[in-house]
Amino acid sequence: MKHRHLLALPMLVAALAAQAQDRTADPLGPLAQCINRSQFQFKTQDRLPASATTRIVKMKAEERRVSTADGYRLMLFRKSSLPFVNLKIERSAAGQFASDRETIVAQMQEMSAGSKPPHQVPLETDARDGVEVLGLNQASIAQAQGIISLYTLLHAASGTVATAYLLNQPADPRDFVTDAQYQTLRTQLIATLASCMADPAQ
Repeated sequence: MKHRHLLALPMLVAALAAQAQDRTADPLGPLAQCINRSQFQFKTQDRLPASATTRIVKMKAEERRVSTADGYRLMLFRKSSLPFVNLKIERSAAGQFASDRETIVAQMQEMSAGSKPPHQVPLETDARDGVEVLGLNQASIAQAQGIISLYTLLHAASGTVATAYLLNQPADPRDFVTDAQYQTLRTQLIATLASCMADPAQ
């Protein structure tokens, strides 16, 4: 019996290696550079390891998984020395975007439904340039100690998912002080992300 397990080990290693992502190409590189040409720029690019082919999405009743054929984590800055956005851009595995989208949308719907008055957070939806935009926003920056807004942008044509955590900045120097200033920057950020996802070469 032990010999059978030993024989199975090389097969398991080979299977895991086959699942690892091909890094001869960089499909999300142009998208990252497009974002970096805007007023929102990153200092480093943290790429997903080749072995990270899925990530966990936590739901109330269960944990689901979405595919991650490739991905980057980018901390976006503007004028402040403090980050404004924790951004994750991911490419779904071939043929998996529809199911990944279903899981992500369900999680955001659940998060909205779980919010309670007076801090209820409705799920806002929009679409631009073939990019689906889902947003959860705190009513005021005063209510947010860390994350003010959570946005997911989905581009079916390329199988790309962007998840943006917009962060409060408690100390000077800040990029925004009032709700109006924050909302202006938020609008500009989402427009930048949607535009770059639709056409990274611009």
